[in-house]
Amino acid sequence: MNLLIILLITASYFFGAKAILENKYFPNIYSRIIWLLLSINGLVSVILLKNNLSVILYAILGFLGSFLIFILSLKKSKKIFGPVEFISTIFLFVSLGFWIFTKLPFLNLSIGLIISFIGGIPTFVQVIKNPNDEDILFWLFFALGSFITLLDSDRSNISGYLFPLYFLVTNSAMTLLCLRRYLKK
Repeated sequence: MNLLIILLITASYFFGAKAILENKYFPNIYSRIIWLLLSINGLVSVILLKNNLSVILYAILGFLGSFLIFILSLKKSKKIFGPVEFISTIFLFVSLGFWIFTKLPFLNLSIGLIISFIGGIPTFVQVIKNPNDEDILFWLFFALGSFITLLDSDRSNISGYLFPLYFLVTNSAMTLLCLRRYLKK
């Protein structure tokens, strides 16, 4: 299962990086900083929650992929610090405060996923308007990797499967929205 997770998530970030390099996707640098910090938050949370190896591997790959997209974004990004980035930054500071004062990794993971959802709203809105706006293969491979990770996770406690479940739902939804480009009008 772990090899399949590695292949699927690597394929996902391959298509994301390819879209940037081919000038088909211009990520916002401020959003990419937030996504990178969220990936660190998720990784540390799943490690401290003692999630199984597949979930930790999934989080490591998410961090490495976010780092790659961040690096590529340095030259090819929009530089807009809008309300979503502002709200996400506030939540990140709240999350950091919880780390410092409470050391509750499940709470931190939950806050991080809420931030991720808020940060994803503009992408969902854009894809609802234009299904061609995002690279469908990025979302599809990420959803498949999330599914495999969820299958291999400890489902006896929500802390063991929340991380891959969240990404399965959001990435599958984005994949379905992108699929609308193939529907006949």
